[in-house]
Amino acid sequence: MANVSVAAEWQLLYNRYYRKPELYPMPWKHVDLARTKVAVAPFGGPVAVIRDDSKIVQLHAESALRKLRLFSSSGRPLADAVWRHSGGRLVGMSWTDDQTLLCVVQDGTVYRYDVHANLIEPNLSLGKECFEDNVADCVFWGNGLVCITEANQLFCIADFRNPMAVKLADPGIDEIPHCMAVIEPQYTVSGNVEVLLGVDDAVVLAVEEDGVQRLGEGMLRGPLQKMVVSRDGKWLASFTHDGRLLVTTSDLTGVIIERECEVDLNDTESQNA
Repeated sequence: MANVSVAAEWQLLYNRYYRKPELYPMPWKHVDLARTKVAVAPFGGPVAVIRDDSKIVQLHAESALRKLRLFSSSGRPLADAVWRHSGGRLVGMSWTDDQTLLCVVQDGTVYRYDVHANLIEPNLSLGKECFEDNVADCVFWGNGLVCITEANQLFCIADFRNPMAVKLADPGIDEIPHCMAVIEPQYTVSGNVEVLLGVDDAVVLAVEEDGVQRLGEGMLRGPLQKMVVSRDGKWLASFTHDGRLLVTTSDLTGVIIERECEVDLNDTESQNA
């Protein structure tokens, strides 16, 4: 029986078998990942968590005041700070390569924290258009970020060591894309960041500072719901509208893996609601 149980833990993906063993339990308390924004630093660095203000959350014995809490990678408390910032909803947060925590709110303000939960001054801004139109979503990499406003315009800070926001080409879309991912500048032909947008058509828009390209035409069978680019910029893993895992080249010219997942994104989201 033990052999059957161990064998059942392995899942075939393409031509490799994978499993997910639990290495250790996380000792943190009252951290519900389905209702919390989480940012994990690379290479076993700290983990930042905060209640997601876009969701209804059941409070336990904790204060109604939101706290930004920092933990070690094993779930041990490191530091915390009460979140008192203006600027609207927290859209996204991530750690930079030098372990600075970036927190982007709706009006385009970027709040920064060190690993001791100390606020780093001064705060940064993504610019006037982001302030007027509100930031709808953002994607981070290394020391940079790309955000999209509710007016469907893209802005980029390529390096927070020189935090200058640059507007990218107009993608020409009327609705916020289903998903967004970036190919880092060191992996693009132009040397600038390339933003991939999953839109309603069976196509992905690749947006740079000076133009927009349509990728995947004739290959995709519908809109993509989630996307992530590999560390080396060569591959794109995506989750489709009809519940397939699709791995392609990052320019969407070739399919590497296509697998039915027997679940769609709507089922997953309803379970987490």
